[in-house]
Amino acid sequence: MLLRAWAFVRGAFLRYLTTPILCTDAGAATHVESLAAVLRRGDVLLSEGNTRVALLIKRLTGSPWSHVSMYVGQLDDGHDPLCIVEADIAAGVRSIRLSELDALNVRVLRPSSLDGVNRARLADWVTSRIGSEYDHAHAFRLGRRLLRLPIRERADRSTSPATRFICCSLLAHAFASVGLAIAPVRACVAASNCADPASVTPADFEQAAAFEIVGLSRP
Repeated sequence: MLLRAWAFVRGAFLRYLTTPILCTDAGAATHVESLAAVLRRGDVLLSEGNTRVALLIKRLTGSPWSHVSMYVGQLDDGHDPLCIVEADIAAGVRSIRLSELDALNVRVLRPSSLDGVNRARLADWVTSRIGSEYDHAHAFRLGRRLLRLPIRERADRSTSPATRFICCSLLAHAFASVGLAIAPVRACVAASNCADPASVTPADFEQAAAFEIVGLSRP
């Protein structure tokens, strides 16, 4: 009974957080056709978001970007085959159609030091994690770190492969798999270890020297 009640409360809270609350500026919104024309597998997509949780993330990080995902290309032969992979707070790691970004402002980043083979490895890595759970505990710790609140760091972190992710850690682990580390910038002010990928936020991808901007809408 208690487990069912907790599941109901948790589901209701996640729906509250992920309900859109802001109107998107249609003049600045991404057009999927133009976005698809510049994308390559392994590209990183920063998106602004228009939900309560997106607004909270932007306020905590001081960045216009609240979410990060990866373009993985065509996953099936349907009429709308182009996809991205993301870690969603409610659904976990999943693939969604590129067309679902049509109402959002997006910036496209490309890892300029990686060739096509390694970009394909990135896309395959995140695709293989589809179905993994969202790491709510990680998100909570990162939020406290950004607020510079005291947190108890785990002294004995496991070296086993991660099985749960937030959007940033999913991509940080993917890039680590091809030898490219994404270093946190803002969150490390309050972190004991600035090389810790658990501190990475969407803004850190934009600031990383490893990427070049290949497509954008506002801002």
